[in-house]
Amino acid sequence: MMLHELTFRRRFSVNLYQSLKLPVGEMSLYKDWVNDRRGDPYPMMHLQGDITESVADAAYHVTSAEGGEVSRLLGSFFPYYTYAFTVAEIQHSDMGFTVCDRDGGRAVSVMLCRAEQIVVRGGDEETAFPCHVHAGDILIVTFRAGGVSLYLDRGSRPELIGDVTLSVLNDYLNEDVYASSTVSLTTRLGAEGRAVYREVNSYLCGGISQADIKPIKYEDGTPIMENGRLFLSFSARLEVGCYQAIMSWNPTMCDFRMEGAIFYDLGDGRSCNDVAASIVYDRRVQEWYIWFCAFSHGHVLARGAVKGDPRYGIQIIDARLMDAWDGKDLTAFAGIAGDEDPDLAWIDGKWHLTICRREPEDGYHYYRFVSDHPLDGFTYVDRTLTGGKTGGLMIPFEGSYCFACGTDFHSRAKYDVYPYDDFSQRERLTCDYDDGGFRGWGSVIGVYVGSRKKYYWITFDRHNGSGWNWSYGNIYVYEAEAYFR
Repeated sequence: MMLHELTFRRRFSVNLYQSLKLPVGEMSLYKDWVNDRRGDPYPMMHLQGDITESVADAAYHVTSAEGGEVSRLLGSFFPYYTYAFTVAEIQHSDMGFTVCDRDGGRAVSVMLCRAEQIVVRGGDEETAFPCHVHAGDILIVTFRAGGVSLYLDRGSRPELIGDVTLSVLNDYLNEDVYASSTVSLTTRLGAEGRAVYREVNSYLCGGISQADIKPIKYEDGTPIMENGRLFLSFSARLEVGCYQAIMSWNPTMCDFRMEGAIFYDLGDGRSCNDVAASIVYDRRVQEWYIWFCAFSHGHVLARGAVKGDPRYGIQIIDARLMDAWDGKDLTAFAGIAGDEDPDLAWIDGKWHLTICRREPEDGYHYYRFVSDHPLDGFTYVDRTLTGGKTGGLMIPFEGSYCFACGTDFHSRAKYDVYPYDDFSQRERLTCDYDDGGFRGWGSVIGVYVGSRKKYYWITFDRHNGSGWNWSYGNIYVYEAEAYFR
């Protein structure tokens, strides 16, 4: 049986709207660290006026009869973190977060002012959003490359209040800036002011949509599965922008867990939010290889090799761009603007690299290259004969290999399947209920479940989560009707 002869049955679909979280910090409210002098977990960064503070009943209380201001350190700042707190009480007060640079200057502040508006200040820029807050509401502040998104969760779902682009935050992508910056919980009080916080925490969020889903695999294309969980790279899509995230998944369930995130340094000291990674672990040399699209550096491909496991926690990976293209031959192994969605696998004694490359007359095709080295020295061998491609994956299938990808901007849910070594022989993936979108990803994954080998297919649609054009999608999971032993 060939892959295109299988029928994939819809298991489920899901949108993990801000439900994937990787905790990075919190303000613990179980001990009264204000009045105990044997520890100082949240140092005072700024104090003005006569302020009374206390920690009681799992809450941080701040009051003042005549007004004042206090800031307490939460921890280090990272340009993609989300910060949140629950408003337990607010009277004549402003509650929020302040980012300070290495010199202690207040670079950015996000303040909930008198329960009536959220004000964002950064450098000389200031933006205010109307926002009526009540006790029990959760203020959520998500930083991103060059901006910040604001949400209010009233108990059902986080609702977007506004998104702001701040030029000062572009500087905070530089590691030497953010690594020496801090974020504090700041309270400003008027006369008879009172503010009470609960559940103050910070985390890395899996976005409002998830896309570019691909299994993390061994050198021969076998998906990595540990303790019953597959590991997947995906793009965490935000209100604006995205970043490369990692999640694990139990394929027998709708059970996803965020494991980490990857950011890239391409030699300029900036932690870039590039995505669409192919991540391969070569067991023979105990090294990880990562190919990805450097949208931040001209929309060309880049790659890197690391010894440490990139699946867990927050990783900064040093990588390098492909050499510049001379503008002549589309089959050149070079960095051509528009290249996307690479995939790497070791097959029949060679490294095979597939690149989604745009042609002037027919859109995106897949080009296949081979080499003796996983990162360099590739030679062109093949290309697809039709365009509109995306999301290709080299798939081990019952003793051989095939290549599957999404296709066609203008038709609903078409997926091509090819022999891995002949991109002229096209078939189609078959499913009972398609994803309703266009140009999804061909991430078919074969794993043993009990005594049976099953093939799952995980893809996504192009349903946007915000006004940003690339804020898609919803996740779709299929299981092949047939299984193998």
